[in-house]
Amino acid sequence: MKMPNPITRPPGPKGRHLVHSPLLGGAGPLINLPRMVREYGDISFWQFLYVSSYFFAHPNEIESVLVTHHRSFVKGIGTRANPEIFGNGLLTSEGEFWLRQRRLSQPAFHRSRIATYAEIMACEAERMSNGWRDGDEVDIHREMMQTTLAIATRTLFGVDLGPQMPVIAGALEAFIRQNAGVSVWQVILKLPTLKRWRYLRGVRALNEIVYGIIRERRASGMGDDLLSDLLRAQDVDGSFMSDQQLRDEVMTMLLAGHETTALALSWAWFLLASHPDAQAKLQDEVDHVLCGRLPTAADAGRLVYTNDVVRETMRLYPPAWVITRMAAEQVEIGGYIVPAGSNIIVSPWVTHRDARFFPQPDSFDPERWSGEREQLAPKFAYFPFGGGPRICIGNNFALIEAAILLAVVAQRFQISLAPGQTIEPLASITLRPRHGVRVRLRQR
Repeated sequence: MKMPNPITRPPGPKGRHLVHSPLLGGAGPLINLPRMVREYGDISFWQFLYVSSYFFAHPNEIESVLVTHHRSFVKGIGTRANPEIFGNGLLTSEGEFWLRQRRLSQPAFHRSRIATYAEIMACEAERMSNGWRDGDEVDIHREMMQTTLAIATRTLFGVDLGPQMPVIAGALEAFIRQNAGVSVWQVILKLPTLKRWRYLRGVRALNEIVYGIIRERRASGMGDDLLSDLLRAQDVDGSFMSDQQLRDEVMTMLLAGHETTALALSWAWFLLASHPDAQAKLQDEVDHVLCGRLPTAADAGRLVYTNDVVRETMRLYPPAWVITRMAAEQVEIGGYIVPAGSNIIVSPWVTHRDARFFPQPDSFDPERWSGEREQLAPKFAYFPFGGGPRICIGNNFALIEAAILLAVVAQRFQISLAPGQTIEPLASITLRPRHGVRVRLRQR
């Protein structure tokens, strides 16, 4: 049995920089990560201070971590670095408690339930585009963030929060900024920075709003929204979620339910604006399927090319670009013994751009997801929502929302990139466009 040092050659200064810098929040360019696999192979190892880290790039080992041996792992240090906002929700909880919460929450994300929210998605997309004018220049990333947040709050709480929306948006932005462009160690060590002070102030404001809505909902009765679904959820022993647990789940859904979808849409419009032929094909499909009306949940399934655009975007720019775990016990992965306490890293960004699984991996080609071509890549060569028991509970919600928002915008506007900007990814907890994406709008 091989012992736990699976680096394929002596690390050397170049190797150490290439492996550790981008993953630990340093200044190393994200684009160098695939080169790491070429230099070190599908399994690499390094140690930073007291933390041993293993990086797995091949689908076989990714499946072992996320599925086959998932019970041997708990969430990684990055995921657990913000307990003030996530609490003990689905993203961070473990073991039997996580399983209970997942079971209680799952009915709220059934496809038939999500379909009832499609009208909200389309209406908010229409509201956004109604505010645009021919010739406008907008930051499409900011527009997507505002719109998906409005959708998240309406589907979660069943109401338009009106004057509370800027407070929520500001608090979530403070959370994102605290984690953007800094080392994960700065977050874990909770250094008293101005960013952290703003983040904690935002958490307090969010708590006041969310707890207030929970109290009102308990007093006034149930509605037709995700919070009401969670309030109604009853475990086999007859118990319900406490206010604290409801708060933790709502916070998790509020963040995960808007930022990741907004990022996917931001990158989609960057790619479509950079590839006019693909944008024209998407518009042709939208015109043919919708004939000028707003899309429904049923239409989301009929917009085949639109969905292929979403899938290809999430291949090239997966919002959850890295997934971390920690070994709870000694386990064998890929022929190597991984000791308990080791940090485990897999990255959709790396594996999605591997030419062994996706020919011309850096090219934007939505048609690679059509017909027989879709079947060529092995399982877990593509995993933008993770995989196994802890696959993102809101993946279907996100895919329907993305298709509907793309369709509504494509109906009304031609999108092109504004000149004089550099668009590059910022690898934080999620994969954000560092300076936004400024586009010009031409009314169709």
